[in-house]
Amino acid sequence: MRALAIAIAALALASAGCGNGGGHPAATPAAPCKLDAAQLRAVARARDDIRRLRRIEEPMKTYSERGARNQDVVTGQFMVDLGSTKLPLDVFSRLLHQAKAAVRLCGDCSRGLEAEEPFLGTRAHKRCG
Repeated sequence: MRALAIAIAALALASAGCGNGGGHPAATPAAPCKLDAAQLRAVARARDDIRRLRRIEEPMKTYSERGARNQDVVTGQFMVDLGSTKLPLDVFSRLLHQAKAAVRLCGDCSRGLEAEEPFLGTRAHKRCG
């Protein structure tokens, strides 16, 4: 009886299949983004801010509500730079994720960036590609 149950389970798994044998086209990677000059400047400024946030937090060893000196100022500048132009949703989210990783020991900074997080892609940003 147990062998029959195993055989039925194996048959069910084999018939369900996996991979791309179901006649559906394979997913192709999206074309790279074509950002305009203003968007490229905003991304460059945001990346500079992220580097500054990492340098500020590097000597910190423990979590603090207020963070390190000037960390909240640079976090605010990052949010201004990120919001200075409409970025594709995936670019916006990637930069925001990197900034959140750079301020993980600052409570106020983390909450501020969390508030900017897109909710289910409903922000006024288009996806890249």
